[in-house]
Amino acid sequence: MGETPEEFADQGRSAYRSGDFLKAASLFLKASESYAAADNRPLAAEMANNQSVALLQSGNAAAALAACQGTELVFAQAGDPLREGLALGNQAAALKELGRKKESLELFRRSIPRFEKAGDKDNLAVVHKTIAALEMESGDNLGAMSAMLDSMRVTEKLTWRQKIMRRLFSLVSRMLPK
Repeated sequence: MGETPEEFADQGRSAYRSGDFLKAASLFLKASESYAAADNRPLAAEMANNQSVALLQSGNAAAALAACQGTELVFAQAGDPLREGLALGNQAAALKELGRKKESLELFRRSIPRFEKAGDKDNLAVVHKTIAALEMESGDNLGAMSAMLDSMRVTEKLTWRQKIMRRLFSLVSRMLPK
């Protein structure tokens, strides 16, 4: 074929946008392998994470987890906290789908300082909301409330309902024992 890693990546993004997640995953794998062969570890890891997202969308959480495990180390070594946080989040999402909620929570929590360092408030808010949902499912209502409050603190434009909830959560949290 003679296709470049960039062409595989572009084709993978196109397949993903059209909803063909298995094809996208296959193309991202080819892109990852091509970047690895060219000794470009960060782009190989990025493509592995893209593959993971596509596999998760296709319903194969186990393969999604396998695709992105260890990629956070590549990004940490490259000094890229944003992609390190995304890699941890991808692993956490796959673990969540596999029913491994405790491990999922741990990885979501590990992603928080990376997103803070990168200044990525959008992903930070999503992670806090996901943590809140996981804690609510496990019966930790106070933990869930705290995570939702954290999410609202980093969200720049809140709806009026969110503003009311933030105010209520703040009041309740001040009344709780430290």
